[in-house]
Amino acid sequence: MKTTELLPVIALLLVISDSVSGEPKSLPKPSGKYSVGVTYLALTDEKRVELFDNDLKNKRDITIKAWYPADVKSSPEPYLRNVEFAIKYCQLPEVFRNIATHSTLNAPVSKKAEKFPILVFSHGWGEHFAQNTILMEELASHGYIVFSIAHHYECKYTEYPDGKVFHIEVSSLRFQKIMGEQQNPQAMEVYNKMFTAATDEERLQVFRETGKILPTALRESPRYWAEDLSFFLDQLKEISKNQRILKGKVDMDRIGVFGMSMGGIAASELCLHDQRVKAGLSMDGGLFGSVLEGWLNIPFLFLNSKRFTGYGHLFKGKSKKDCYGLAIKNADHYNFSDYSLYPAPHLSFLLGTIDGRRALDITNVIVLAFFDKYLRSGKEIDLVKVAAGFPEIETAANLK
Repeated sequence: MKTTELLPVIALLLVISDSVSGEPKSLPKPSGKYSVGVTYLALTDEKRVELFDNDLKNKRDITIKAWYPADVKSSPEPYLRNVEFAIKYCQLPEVFRNIATHSTLNAPVSKKAEKFPILVFSHGWGEHFAQNTILMEELASHGYIVFSIAHHYECKYTEYPDGKVFHIEVSSLRFQKIMGEQQNPQAMEVYNKMFTAATDEERLQVFRETGKILPTALRESPRYWAEDLSFFLDQLKEISKNQRILKGKVDMDRIGVFGMSMGGIAASELCLHDQRVKAGLSMDGGLFGSVLEGWLNIPFLFLNSKRFTGYGHLFKGKSKKDCYGLAIKNADHYNFSDYSLYPAPHLSFLLGTIDGRRALDITNVIVLAFFDKYLRSGKEIDLVKVAAGFPEIETAANLK
């Protein structure tokens, strides 16, 4: 495997369609009763410096893309703003030029409920805040306000509400440090051990060894990203009070956090310390950062790919509350993103043999069922039974 191919592999450790003549024209239609609105936000944390700034003079910015329940829809928001830049410089698939979403920019929030539960999402390392638009629209159509946080300097690129583009800065000393760690030949050796580990102790050792080889990416960055998420939660009351689209619609008592790859690690990191979060979910994030040796105290779901088959008992034991360790046996890392349906050529080796649409359908059902169970009162959902309805899913109960 080439060095350039190794980087997304390590990122994973950190880590559709209507068609005419075969050409996709829009994302899969969300299944919920609500239309979907979308808006953009930007925040500055005045209490933290930007660690990727070589001079450590700038404050930490985050940008946010939010999807939410709406009652009306009009012209759909494009999948990506500044799409030419994203395709040319960030290697996103050409197909994104012409794909429409099911989201209406700045549509009023639905009046069918006084407030809506909140979900906060964290993307994969080196990815972007729109990487799971299909899932975000699905959740919003079922009555969630979903905020996707862009973690600056470790996302491909992001966009401010005014359209300004921000992207990875390769001259950052911290970024170069992360790249240097990833090029350590031991990284691939440990990665291969993930597939041969036969006991939970051997599996834990894989996570421990990887954390030692990649301390900046797997120990420091999850904490840094969790601080982004915590800062965002600090701002939610102000957003609910003053933001012109979401004003009065944010339910601060029903907050869930989830993420994919590195974002999943950041979600688990936040859930260890922030009591505002009522439920958490990690998609193929593994056990890195503080959760490796710690235990969660809220309901948590680890939804994994084939690389973590056999790991169910290990994941299931990471929370003192309800905890689930599920794996989609023939899915791979990027099947937990829109790449599952729209592959990026340089990432295709990180897609499993499962049909891409099937992988996303399974993910949509499991993620929605989990948050419905723990964030909506009166929802009697047997999550293991829901998972058992998919022959592709391995549960801890299936393991010997």
